[in-house]
Amino acid sequence: MHKFVVLLLLISISTLTINGQHTSKNDSISRLLKRELEKSKELTSIANYPEAYDTVWNVLITADSIQDSTIKYQAYQRLSVLYSIFNKKEEAISAIDSVFHYVKDLKEYQDLKIRSSIYYSAALTYRMNNKYVKAKEFLKISEQLLDSLQVSIPNKIYIYTEKAHLQTLTGNLIEAERLLNNISQQITPQHEYASIVYSMLGDLYLQKEDKNKAFFFFNKSLKNISEQKTRLGLRVGLLSKVSKINEQLGNYKLAYQQINESKILSDSLFGSKSDRNNRLFEIKDSYRKSIIENNKIKKEQELKLIKAQKEKLNLQLLFSIILIGFIILGAFLGVRLLRKKHAVEKKLAIERINSEIEIKKKELAVTALQLIEKDKVLAEIKKGLNDVKKHKDDDAVEKIKRTIKVSSLKTWKEFETRFIQVNSSFYESLGKKHSNLSRNELKLCALIKLNFSTKEMSQLLGVSTDTVNKARYRLRKKLELQREDNLFTYISSIN
Repeated sequence: MHKFVVLLLLISISTLTINGQHTSKNDSISRLLKRELEKSKELTSIANYPEAYDTVWNVLITADSIQDSTIKYQAYQRLSVLYSIFNKKEEAISAIDSVFHYVKDLKEYQDLKIRSSIYYSAALTYRMNNKYVKAKEFLKISEQLLDSLQVSIPNKIYIYTEKAHLQTLTGNLIEAERLLNNISQQITPQHEYASIVYSMLGDLYLQKEDKNKAFFFFNKSLKNISEQKTRLGLRVGLLSKVSKINEQLGNYKLAYQQINESKILSDSLFGSKSDRNNRLFEIKDSYRKSIIENNKIKKEQELKLIKAQKEKLNLQLLFSIILIGFIILGAFLGVRLLRKKHAVEKKLAIERINSEIEIKKKELAVTALQLIEKDKVLAEIKKGLNDVKKHKDDDAVEKIKRTIKVSSLKTWKEFETRFIQVNSSFYESLGKKHSNLSRNELKLCALIKLNFSTKEMSQLLGVSTDTVNKARYRLRKKLELQREDNLFTYISSIN
Protein backbone atom coordinates (compact mmCIF):
# COMPACT_ATOMS: atom_id res chain seq x y z
CA MET A 1 0.00 0.00 0.00
CA HIS A 2 2.83 2.42 0.89
CA LYS A 3 4.57 1.72 -2.42
CA PHE A 4 1.33 2.45 -4.22
CA VAL A 5 0.86 5.83 -2.51
CA VAL A 6 4.51 6.84 -2.99
CA LEU A 7 4.31 5.92 -6.67
CA LEU A 8 1.19 8.04 -7.14
CA LEU A 9 2.88 10.97 -5.39
CA LEU A 10 5.96 10.72 -7.62
CA ILE A 11 3.82 10.64 -10.75
CA SER A 12 1.81 13.64 -9.57
CA ILE A 13 4.94 15.72 -8.80
CA SER A 14 6.74 14.78 -12.01
CA THR A 15 3.72 15.50 -14.17
CA LEU A 16 3.14 18.87 -12.54
CA THR A 17 6.83 19.77 -12.97
CA ILE A 18 7.00 18.80 -16.62
CA ASN A 19 3.60 19.89 -17.88
CA GLY A 20 2.22 22.10 -15.16
CA GLN A 21 -1.23 20.95 -16.16
CA HIS A 22 -3.83 19.39 -13.87
CA THR A 23 -5.46 17.38 -16.68
CA SER A 24 -2.19 15.69 -17.63
CA LYS A 25 -1.62 14.69 -14.02
CA ASN A 26 -5.06 13.12 -13.76
CA ASP A 27 -4.58 11.21 -17.02
CA SER A 28 -1.32 9.73 -15.74
CA ILE A 29 -2.92 8.72 -12.44
CA SER A 30 -5.89 7.18 -14.27
CA ARG A 31 -3.57 5.02 -16.39
CA LEU A 32 -1.80 3.81 -13.24
CA LEU A 33 -5.11 3.06 -11.54
CA LYS A 34 -6.21 0.92 -14.49
CA ARG A 35 -3.03 -1.14 -14.14
CA GLU A 36 -3.71 -1.53 -10.42
CA LEU A 37 -7.22 -2.82 -11.17
CA GLU A 38 -5.74 -5.41 -13.55
CA LYS A 39 -3.36 -6.40 -10.76
CA SER A 40 -6.35 -6.82 -8.41
CA LYS A 41 -7.98 -9.12 -10.96
CA GLU A 42 -4.82 -11.27 -11.14
CA LEU A 43 -4.58 -11.38 -7.33
CA THR A 44 -8.21 -12.56 -7.17
CA SER A 45 -7.53 -15.34 -9.69
CA ILE A 46 -4.73 -16.73 -7.46
CA ALA A 47 -6.94 -16.31 -4.36
CA ASN A 48 -4.87 -13.52 -2.81
CA TYR A 49 -8.07 -11.80 -1.76
CA PRO A 50 -6.73 -9.50 0.99
CA GLU A 51 -4.21 -7.83 -1.29
CA ALA A 52 -6.74 -7.70 -4.11
CA TYR A 53 -9.20 -6.05 -1.71
CA ASP A 54 -6.68 -3.48 -0.48
CA THR A 55 -5.60 -2.70 -4.02
CA VAL A 56 -9.18 -2.01 -5.12
CA TRP A 57 -9.87 0.28 -2.15
CA ASN A 58 -6.65 2.21 -2.70
CA VAL A 59 -7.67 2.68 -6.33
CA LEU A 60 -11.13 3.82 -5.24
CA ILE A 61 -9.75 6.41 -2.79
CA THR A 62 -7.45 7.89 -5.44
CA ALA A 63 -10.14 7.82 -8.16
CA ASP A 64 -12.45 9.71 -5.84
CA SER A 65 -9.82 12.38 -5.18
CA ILE A 66 -9.40 13.05 -8.93
CA GLN A 67 -13.13 12.51 -9.59
CA ASP A 68 -12.58 9.79 -12.18
CA SER A 69 -15.97 8.06 -12.51
CA THR A 70 -14.65 5.54 -15.05
CA ILE A 71 -12.10 4.15 -12.59
CA LYS A 72 -14.67 4.26 -9.79
CA TYR A 73 -17.25 2.11 -11.58
CA GLN A 74 -14.51 -0.39 -12.60
CA ALA A 75 -13.30 -0.55 -8.99
CA TYR A 76 -16.83 -1.25 -7.76
CA GLN A 77 -17.05 -4.07 -10.32
CA ARG A 78 -14.02 -5.72 -8.71
CA LEU A 79 -15.40 -5.10 -5.21
CA SER A 80 -18.72 -6.78 -6.07
CA VAL A 81 -16.81 -9.99 -6.92
CA LEU A 82 -14.65 -9.88 -3.77
CA TYR A 83 -17.65 -9.27 -1.51
CA SER A 84 -19.52 -12.14 -3.20
CA ILE A 85 -16.59 -14.53 -2.63
CA PHE A 86 -16.83 -13.87 1.11
CA ASN A 87 -20.64 -14.10 1.05
CA LYS A 88 -21.15 -10.43 1.91
CA LYS A 89 -24.43 -10.16 -0.02
CA GLU A 90 -25.53 -6.64 0.90
CA GLU A 91 -22.10 -5.16 0.20
CA ALA A 92 -21.87 -7.01 -3.13
CA ILE A 93 -25.29 -5.79 -4.34
CA SER A 94 -24.50 -2.26 -3.11
CA ALA A 95 -21.24 -2.32 -5.10
CA ILE A 96 -23.13 -3.27 -8.29
CA ASP A 97 -25.61 -0.46 -7.66
CA SER A 98 -22.63 1.91 -7.40
CA VAL A 99 -21.34 0.62 -10.75
CA PHE A 100 -24.58 1.64 -12.48
CA HIS A 101 -24.63 4.94 -10.56
CA TYR A 102 -21.19 6.04 -11.77
CA VAL A 103 -21.35 4.65 -15.32
CA LYS A 104 -24.79 5.88 -16.44
CA ASP A 105 -23.64 9.39 -17.40
CA LEU A 106 -20.29 8.39 -18.92
CA LYS A 107 -19.62 8.54 -22.63
CA GLU A 108 -18.18 5.01 -22.67
CA TYR A 109 -21.53 3.66 -21.45
CA GLN A 110 -22.70 4.17 -25.03
CA ASP A 111 -20.15 1.51 -26.05
CA LEU A 112 -22.29 -1.65 -26.21
CA LYS A 113 -19.34 -3.92 -25.42
CA ILE A 114 -18.59 -2.02 -22.20
CA ARG A 115 -22.26 -1.98 -21.31
CA SER A 116 -22.43 -5.74 -21.88
CA SER A 117 -19.49 -6.30 -19.50
CA ILE A 118 -21.27 -4.24 -16.81
CA TYR A 119 -24.45 -6.30 -17.09
CA TYR A 120 -22.32 -9.47 -17.03
CA SER A 121 -20.71 -8.31 -13.75
CA ALA A 122 -24.18 -7.70 -12.33
CA ALA A 123 -25.33 -11.19 -13.41
CA LEU A 124 -22.23 -12.75 -11.83
CA THR A 125 -22.77 -10.89 -8.54
CA TYR A 126 -26.47 -11.76 -8.28
CA ARG A 127 -25.76 -15.43 -9.12
CA MET A 128 -23.01 -15.67 -6.47
CA ASN A 129 -25.54 -14.30 -3.97
CA ASN A 130 -28.22 -16.86 -4.97
CA LYS A 131 -30.48 -14.36 -6.76
CA TYR A 132 -30.90 -16.43 -9.91
CA VAL A 133 -33.90 -14.70 -11.50
CA LYS A 134 -32.21 -11.30 -11.40
CA ALA A 135 -28.94 -12.87 -12.56
CA LYS A 136 -30.68 -14.34 -15.63
CA GLU A 137 -32.21 -10.94 -16.48
CA PHE A 138 -28.83 -9.18 -16.43
CA LEU A 139 -27.11 -12.00 -18.34
CA LYS A 140 -29.79 -11.91 -21.05
CA ILE A 141 -29.22 -8.16 -21.56
CA SER A 142 -25.45 -8.70 -21.69
CA GLU A 143 -25.85 -11.41 -24.36
CA GLN A 144 -28.29 -9.33 -26.43
CA LEU A 145 -25.85 -6.41 -26.49
CA LEU A 146 -23.07 -8.68 -27.80
CA ASP A 147 -25.43 -10.24 -30.36
CA SER A 148 -26.25 -6.76 -31.68
CA LEU A 149 -22.50 -6.32 -32.31
CA GLN A 150 -22.34 -9.76 -34.00
CA VAL A 151 -19.59 -10.94 -31.64
CA SER A 152 -18.31 -14.43 -32.53
CA ILE A 153 -19.05 -17.45 -30.32
CA PRO A 154 -15.43 -17.94 -29.10
CA ASN A 155 -15.52 -14.38 -27.76
CA LYS A 156 -18.75 -15.10 -25.88
CA ILE A 157 -17.55 -18.22 -24.03
CA TYR A 158 -17.80 -16.48 -20.65
CA ILE A 159 -21.47 -15.60 -21.36
CA TYR A 160 -22.37 -19.19 -22.30
CA THR A 161 -20.44 -20.55 -19.30
CA GLU A 162 -22.39 -18.35 -16.89
CA LYS A 163 -25.63 -19.19 -18.71
CA ALA A 164 -24.94 -22.92 -18.32
CA HIS A 165 -24.11 -22.47 -14.64
CA LEU A 166 -27.44 -20.70 -14.03
CA GLN A 167 -29.32 -23.46 -15.89
CA THR A 168 -27.67 -26.08 -13.65
CA LEU A 169 -28.43 -24.14 -10.47
CA THR A 170 -32.09 -23.74 -11.46
CA GLY A 171 -32.50 -27.44 -12.38
CA ASN A 172 -32.61 -27.11 -16.19
CA LEU A 173 -30.03 -29.87 -16.67
CA ILE A 174 -30.76 -30.69 -20.32
CA GLU A 175 -30.12 -27.12 -21.48
CA ALA A 176 -27.10 -26.86 -19.18
CA GLU A 177 -25.58 -30.05 -20.64
CA ARG A 178 -26.17 -28.84 -24.20
CA LEU A 179 -24.47 -25.51 -23.50
CA LEU A 180 -21.50 -27.05 -21.65
CA ASN A 181 -20.87 -29.65 -24.37
CA ASN A 182 -20.88 -26.89 -27.00
CA ILE A 183 -18.45 -24.82 -24.91
CA SER A 184 -16.08 -27.77 -24.29
CA GLN A 185 -15.81 -28.25 -28.06
CA GLN A 186 -14.87 -24.57 -28.50
CA ILE A 187 -12.05 -24.41 -25.92
CA THR A 188 -8.71 -26.10 -25.22
CA PRO A 189 -7.44 -27.22 -21.77
CA GLN A 190 -5.29 -24.08 -21.72
CA HIS A 191 -8.30 -21.77 -22.03
CA GLU A 192 -8.86 -19.51 -18.99
CA TYR A 193 -12.40 -20.91 -18.55
CA ALA A 194 -11.40 -24.59 -19.00
CA SER A 195 -11.24 -25.40 -15.26
CA ILE A 196 -14.62 -23.69 -14.72
CA VAL A 197 -16.29 -25.58 -17.59
CA TYR A 198 -14.94 -28.94 -16.33
CA SER A 199 -16.12 -28.13 -12.81
CA MET A 200 -19.59 -27.23 -14.11
CA LEU A 201 -19.79 -30.48 -16.08
CA GLY A 202 -18.91 -32.33 -12.87
CA ASP A 203 -21.72 -30.50 -10.99
CA LEU A 204 -24.14 -31.30 -13.81
CA TYR A 205 -23.43 -35.04 -13.80
CA LEU A 206 -23.45 -35.12 -10.01
CA GLN A 207 -27.01 -33.77 -10.11
CA LYS A 208 -27.85 -36.38 -12.74
CA GLU A 209 -26.40 -38.99 -10.31
CA ASP A 210 -23.74 -40.05 -12.80
CA LYS A 211 -20.88 -40.25 -10.28
CA ASN A 212 -18.32 -41.62 -12.71
CA LYS A 213 -18.67 -38.71 -15.15
CA ALA A 214 -18.85 -36.24 -12.27
CA PHE A 215 -15.68 -37.72 -10.74
CA PHE A 216 -13.93 -37.56 -14.13
CA PHE A 217 -14.67 -33.87 -14.75
CA PHE A 218 -13.93 -32.81 -11.15
CA ASN A 219 -10.47 -34.41 -11.38
CA LYS A 220 -9.95 -32.90 -14.83
CA SER A 221 -10.72 -29.45 -13.40
CA LEU A 222 -8.36 -30.04 -10.42
CA LYS A 223 -5.58 -31.06 -12.78
CA ASN A 224 -6.12 -27.94 -14.89
CA ILE A 225 -5.99 -25.71 -11.76
CA SER A 226 -2.75 -27.36 -10.60
CA GLU A 227 -1.13 -26.87 -14.00
CA GLN A 228 -2.21 -23.25 -14.41
CA LYS A 229 -1.80 -22.39 -10.70
CA THR A 230 -4.97 -20.32 -10.75
CA ARG A 231 -8.56 -20.38 -9.39
CA LEU A 232 -7.53 -21.72 -5.98
CA GLY A 233 -10.93 -20.74 -4.61
CA LEU A 234 -12.55 -23.19 -7.04
CA ARG A 235 -10.09 -25.90 -5.90
CA VAL A 236 -11.54 -25.78 -2.35
CA GLY A 237 -14.99 -26.83 -3.54
CA LEU A 238 -13.66 -29.42 -5.99
CA LEU A 239 -11.58 -31.18 -3.29
CA SER A 240 -14.66 -31.37 -1.07
CA LYS A 241 -16.75 -32.89 -3.89
CA VAL A 242 -14.21 -35.54 -4.99
CA SER A 243 -13.62 -36.39 -1.31
CA LYS A 244 -17.32 -37.17 -0.91
CA ILE A 245 -17.35 -39.37 -4.04
CA ASN A 246 -14.21 -41.23 -2.87
CA GLU A 247 -15.88 -41.83 0.47
CA GLN A 248 -18.92 -43.33 -1.30
CA LEU A 249 -16.58 -45.49 -3.39
CA GLY A 250 -14.79 -46.73 -0.24
CA ASN A 251 -11.55 -44.80 -0.83
CA TYR A 252 -11.54 -43.50 2.74
CA LYS A 253 -7.86 -42.61 3.02
CA LEU A 254 -7.89 -40.54 -0.18
CA ALA A 255 -11.21 -39.01 0.83
CA TYR A 256 -9.73 -37.94 4.19
CA GLN A 257 -6.64 -36.43 2.55
CA GLN A 258 -8.76 -34.46 0.10
CA ILE A 259 -11.23 -33.12 2.69
CA ASN A 260 -8.34 -32.17 4.96
CA GLU A 261 -6.58 -30.33 2.13
CA SER A 262 -9.87 -28.60 1.29
CA LYS A 263 -10.30 -27.43 4.90
CA ILE A 264 -6.75 -26.13 5.21
CA LEU A 265 -7.00 -24.31 1.88
CA SER A 266 -10.46 -22.93 2.79
CA ASP A 267 -9.23 -21.59 6.14
CA SER A 268 -6.24 -20.07 4.41
CA LEU A 269 -8.32 -18.39 1.70
CA PHE A 270 -11.61 -17.55 3.41
CA GLY A 271 -11.21 -17.98 7.18
CA SER A 272 -11.62 -14.81 9.23
CA LYS A 273 -8.87 -16.00 11.63
CA SER A 274 -6.37 -16.48 8.81
CA ASP A 275 -3.39 -14.12 8.86
CA ARG A 276 -3.95 -13.54 5.14
CA ASN A 277 -7.49 -12.34 5.75
CA ASN A 278 -7.10 -10.33 8.95
CA ARG A 279 -6.78 -7.12 6.94
CA LEU A 280 -9.87 -7.99 4.90
CA PHE A 281 -12.12 -8.16 7.96
CA GLU A 282 -10.61 -5.26 9.92
CA ILE A 283 -12.57 -1.99 9.86
CA LYS A 284 -9.66 0.01 8.60
CA ASP A 285 -10.59 1.36 5.20
CA SER A 286 -10.73 5.08 5.89
CA TYR A 287 -12.54 5.70 2.62
CA ARG A 288 -15.63 3.77 3.68
CA LYS A 289 -15.53 5.29 7.16
CA SER A 290 -15.28 8.78 5.71
CA ILE A 291 -18.16 8.06 3.32
CA ILE A 292 -20.35 6.87 6.19
CA GLU A 293 -19.40 9.88 8.30
CA ASN A 294 -19.89 12.31 5.42
CA ASN A 295 -23.25 10.77 4.60
CA LYS A 296 -24.26 11.10 8.25
CA ILE A 297 -23.23 14.77 8.36
CA LYS A 298 -24.88 15.40 5.02
CA LYS A 299 -28.07 13.75 6.20
CA GLU A 300 -28.11 15.85 9.38
CA GLN A 301 -27.58 19.01 7.33
CA GLU A 302 -30.34 17.99 4.95
CA LEU A 303 -32.68 17.33 7.89
CA LYS A 304 -31.86 20.76 9.36
CA LEU A 305 -32.43 22.37 5.98
CA ILE A 306 -35.73 20.52 5.53
CA LYS A 307 -36.79 21.56 9.04
CA ALA A 308 -35.91 25.21 8.35
CA GLN A 309 -37.71 25.11 5.02
CA LYS A 310 -40.72 23.49 6.68
CA GLU A 311 -40.85 26.21 9.36
CA LYS A 312 -40.52 28.88 6.68
CA LEU A 313 -43.25 27.21 4.65
CA ASN A 314 -45.52 27.03 7.71
CA LEU A 315 -45.03 30.76 8.37
CA GLN A 316 -45.73 31.55 4.72
CA LEU A 317 -48.79 29.32 4.86
CA LEU A 318 -50.05 31.01 8.05
CA PHE A 319 -49.50 34.46 6.55
CA SER A 320 -51.26 33.37 3.35
CA ILE A 321 -54.22 32.00 5.33
CA ILE A 322 -54.53 35.26 7.32
CA LEU A 323 -54.23 37.32 4.13
CA ILE A 324 -56.81 35.18 2.35
CA GLY A 325 -59.08 35.50 5.41
CA PHE A 326 -58.89 39.30 5.26
CA ILE A 327 -59.49 39.24 1.50
CA ILE A 328 -62.54 36.97 1.91
CA LEU A 329 -63.89 39.13 4.77
CA GLY A 330 -63.36 42.31 2.74
CA ALA A 331 -64.98 40.72 -0.30
CA PHE A 332 -67.92 39.50 1.81
CA LEU A 333 -68.50 42.94 3.34
CA GLY A 334 -68.07 44.59 -0.06
CA VAL A 335 -70.57 42.23 -1.70
CA ARG A 336 -72.97 42.71 1.18
CA LEU A 337 -72.81 46.52 0.90
CA LEU A 338 -73.09 46.30 -2.87
CA ARG A 339 -76.14 44.06 -2.64
CA LYS A 340 -77.72 46.41 -0.11
CA LYS A 341 -77.02 49.37 -2.38
CA HIS A 342 -78.43 47.51 -5.40
CA ALA A 343 -81.52 46.51 -3.40
CA VAL A 344 -82.16 50.14 -2.41
CA GLU A 345 -81.56 51.34 -5.97
CA LYS A 346 -83.84 48.61 -7.32
CA LYS A 347 -86.57 49.51 -4.85
CA LEU A 348 -86.31 53.19 -5.76
CA ALA A 349 -86.33 52.33 -9.47
CA ILE A 350 -89.45 50.18 -9.04
CA GLU A 351 -91.15 52.91 -7.06
CA ARG A 352 -90.19 55.46 -9.72
CA ILE A 353 -91.48 53.22 -12.53
CA ASN A 354 -94.72 52.52 -10.64
CA SER A 355 -95.12 56.22 -10.02
CA GLU A 356 -94.59 56.97 -13.71
CA ILE A 357 -97.07 54.24 -14.67
CA GLU A 358 -99.66 55.66 -12.30
CA ILE A 359 -99.14 59.13 -13.75
CA LYS A 360 -99.48 57.77 -17.29
CA LYS A 361 -102.58 55.83 -16.30
CA LYS A 362 -104.10 58.98 -14.92
CA GLU A 363 -103.12 60.83 -18.08
CA LEU A 364 -104.64 58.04 -20.13
CA ALA A 365 -107.85 58.14 -18.14
CA VAL A 366 -108.02 61.92 -18.51
CA THR A 367 -107.38 61.58 -22.23
CA ALA A 368 -110.12 58.98 -22.49
CA LEU A 369 -112.57 61.20 -20.61
CA GLN A 370 -111.60 64.12 -22.81
CA LEU A 371 -112.24 61.95 -25.83
CA ILE A 372 -115.63 61.04 -24.49
CA GLU A 373 -116.53 64.68 -23.84
CA LYS A 374 -115.09 65.71 -27.17
CA ASP A 375 -116.98 63.00 -29.00
CA LYS A 376 -120.17 64.06 -27.23
CA VAL A 377 -119.66 67.65 -28.39
CA LEU A 378 -118.79 66.51 -31.87
CA ALA A 379 -121.87 64.30 -31.96
CA GLU A 380 -124.05 67.24 -31.01
CA ILE A 381 -122.34 69.41 -33.64
CA LYS A 382 -122.87 66.67 -36.16
CA LYS A 383 -126.53 66.49 -35.26
CA GLY A 384 -126.88 70.24 -35.54
CA LEU A 385 -125.16 70.21 -38.87
CA ASN A 386 -127.54 67.56 -40.08
CA ASP A 387 -130.38 69.91 -39.23
CA VAL A 388 -128.58 72.77 -40.98
CA LYS A 389 -128.08 70.56 -43.99
CA LYS A 390 -131.71 70.78 -44.79
CA HIS A 391 -131.49 74.55 -45.24
CA LYS A 392 -127.81 75.34 -45.95
CA ASP A 393 -125.03 74.52 -48.40
CA ASP A 394 -124.58 70.78 -48.54
CA ASP A 395 -120.90 70.92 -49.55
CA ALA A 396 -119.90 73.13 -46.63
CA VAL A 397 -121.68 70.90 -44.18
CA GLU A 398 -120.04 67.75 -45.56
CA LYS A 399 -116.65 69.40 -45.32
CA ILE A 400 -117.25 70.18 -41.63
CA LYS A 401 -118.34 66.59 -41.00
CA ARG A 402 -115.20 65.21 -42.65
CA THR A 403 -113.04 67.51 -40.54
CA ILE A 404 -114.79 66.28 -37.40
CA LYS A 405 -114.26 62.64 -38.49
CA VAL A 406 -110.51 63.17 -39.10
CA SER A 407 -110.20 64.94 -35.76
CA SER A 408 -111.92 62.00 -34.09
CA LEU A 409 -109.51 59.52 -35.71
CA LYS A 410 -106.48 61.59 -34.64
CA THR A 411 -107.82 61.76 -31.12
CA TRP A 412 -108.22 57.97 -31.01
CA LYS A 413 -104.70 57.51 -32.42
CA GLU A 414 -103.33 59.72 -29.65
CA PHE A 415 -105.21 57.63 -27.09
CA GLU A 416 -103.86 54.41 -28.57
CA THR A 417 -100.28 55.73 -28.47
CA ARG A 418 -100.56 56.64 -24.80
CA PHE A 419 -102.17 53.30 -24.02
CA ILE A 420 -99.25 51.43 -25.61
CA GLN A 421 -96.75 53.52 -23.59
CA VAL A 422 -98.39 52.37 -20.36
CA ASN A 423 -99.10 48.80 -21.51
CA SER A 424 -96.18 48.24 -23.90
CA SER A 425 -96.52 44.47 -24.32
CA PHE A 426 -100.31 44.18 -24.04
CA TYR A 427 -101.11 44.13 -27.77
CA GLU A 428 -98.14 41.81 -28.46
CA SER A 429 -99.21 39.27 -25.80
CA LEU A 430 -102.85 39.52 -26.87
CA GLY A 431 -101.87 38.98 -30.53
CA LYS A 432 -99.87 35.84 -29.66
CA LYS A 433 -102.85 34.32 -27.84
CA HIS A 434 -105.56 35.55 -30.22
CA SER A 435 -104.29 36.48 -33.66
CA ASN A 436 -107.79 36.62 -35.18
CA LEU A 437 -108.91 39.89 -33.48
CA SER A 438 -109.91 42.88 -35.64
CA ARG A 439 -108.73 46.46 -35.06
CA ASN A 440 -112.08 47.49 -33.49
CA GLU A 441 -111.92 44.44 -31.21
CA LEU A 442 -108.39 45.44 -30.14
CA LYS A 443 -109.76 48.92 -29.28
CA LEU A 444 -112.52 47.30 -27.26
CA CYS A 445 -109.95 45.16 -25.38
CA ALA A 446 -107.94 48.30 -24.51
CA LEU A 447 -111.04 50.03 -23.11
CA ILE A 448 -112.02 46.91 -21.12
CA LYS A 449 -108.47 46.76 -19.65
CA LEU A 450 -108.92 50.40 -18.51
CA ASN A 451 -112.18 49.25 -16.83
CA PHE A 452 -114.40 51.59 -18.86
CA SER A 453 -118.15 51.07 -18.47
CA THR A 454 -120.37 50.11 -21.40
CA LYS A 455 -121.80 53.62 -21.52
CA GLU A 456 -118.32 55.22 -21.56
CA MET A 457 -117.26 52.84 -24.32
CA SER A 458 -120.34 53.69 -26.42
CA GLN A 459 -119.67 57.41 -26.05
CA LEU A 460 -115.96 57.00 -26.88
CA LEU A 461 -116.59 54.72 -29.86
CA GLY A 462 -119.60 56.73 -31.05
CA VAL A 463 -121.98 53.78 -31.01
CA SER A 464 -124.96 52.69 -28.96
CA THR A 465 -124.68 50.65 -25.76
CA ASP A 466 -126.40 47.74 -27.52
CA THR A 467 -123.69 47.80 -30.17
CA VAL A 468 -121.02 47.72 -27.42
CA ASN A 469 -122.74 44.78 -25.68
CA LYS A 470 -122.94 42.87 -28.97
CA ALA A 471 -119.27 43.63 -29.61
CA ARG A 472 -118.38 42.35 -26.11
CA TYR A 473 -120.39 39.15 -26.78
CA ARG A 474 -118.60 38.51 -30.08
CA LEU A 475 -115.26 39.23 -28.37
CA ARG A 476 -115.97 36.61 -25.65
CA LYS A 477 -116.65 34.02 -28.34
CA LYS A 478 -113.40 34.84 -30.16
CA LEU A 479 -111.50 34.66 -26.88
CA GLU A 480 -113.20 31.27 -26.26
CA LEU A 481 -114.34 32.27 -22.77
CA GLN A 482 -116.86 30.17 -20.84
CA ARG A 483 -120.05 31.55 -19.37
CA GLU A 484 -118.57 31.76 -15.88
CA ASP A 485 -115.36 33.52 -17.08
CA ASN A 486 -115.14 37.27 -16.43
CA LEU A 487 -114.09 39.25 -19.53
CA PHE A 488 -112.46 42.09 -17.56
CA THR A 489 -110.51 39.66 -15.32
CA TYR A 490 -109.24 37.70 -18.32
CA ILE A 491 -108.10 40.79 -20.28
CA SER A 492 -106.53 42.35 -17.16
CA SER A 493 -104.43 39.19 -16.71
CA ILE A 494 -102.76 39.78 -20.09
CA ASN A 495 -99.62 41.91 -19.58
